[in-house]
Amino acid sequence: MGADFTFATFPYFDMTDERRESFRESIANLTKNEIDEFQEWYGLDDDDYDAEELLQDIEDACSTCSRETATMYAYAEGGQRYELNITGGMSWGDPPTDVMSAFERASFFEDIYQRAIDYSIEYCKEFAC
Repeated sequence: MGADFTFATFPYFDMTDERRESFRESIANLTKNEIDEFQEWYGLDDDDYDAEELLQDIEDACSTCSRETATMYAYAEGGQRYELNITGGMSWGDPPTDVMSAFERASFFEDIYQRAIDYSIEYCKEFAC
């Protein structure tokens, strides 16, 4: 049995207080079915992981710049350019980087990921990416 290459992505942008509150609201509006699916996927129960931890994972995934990450440009469905933060590497069943698990959890919910893309598009317009 050998190693597999695995990676995770999350849009890159600066987290502001306004954006943090927007994500907090999105997390609060998740349905019970979405939360149950998330907990089942990661083997969690209500006491293992809470909304503030998910918010911290989103913040880590959107802004981590280290030797464990790289960025590339991607394009949204409407053709808008945005920056994508990437982490990963070879894995023998464990996360290949310290931030991999945060990236995976942050990108689990489609609505949250789409909101992150929107913020990354804004970021790229602001900083002429």
